Amino acid sequence: MTLRIFQRTVLAAVMVGGVAATAVPQIPLPPGLHVRITTGRPPAPRREVRVVRPGPDYVWIAGFYDADDRGRYRWVPGRWERPVVSDGYWIPARYIRTSRGTIYEPGHWSNQQVVVDDEVSRRREWRRHQGQHERELARERNRDYYRDHDDRDHH
Repeated sequence: MTLRIFQRTVLAAVMVGGVAATAVPQIPLPPGLHVRITTGRPPAPRREVRVVRPGPDYVWIAGFYDADDRGRYRWVPGRWERPVVSDGYWIPARYIRTSRGTIYEPGHWSNQQVVVDDEVSRRREWRRHQGQHERELARERNRDYYRDHDDRDHH
């Protein structure tokens, strides 16, 4: 999939998701948003220069290597985006080494779900990763509570 097609697909998903956001807080999945095992490792990340933020409600999505179904990696450049939901945050692409290759989890917004097939979900490395990810999510969900709690203690 070319970058232009990917961008159009994401834009269409965001537009549809924006309309559906009042009913369901999860936007539709763009094609290819599934976790898979690749045969190789991604190259080292490229150095990027952030351009000026287009507005205060934009977040920087760092560039990453996207793995296709054949295990080939292609660079997706960094960019500024608005979160689809107000409390959404970007989860960067993740690469988990295993004895059989690399488990690739595409970058996605926190309100999107990635698809994990049985082959990946049975892997010990994936289960360990999921445990770490759940702890990160718990910290993220609780950050407002702790920030508010700390603010009251200092006043």
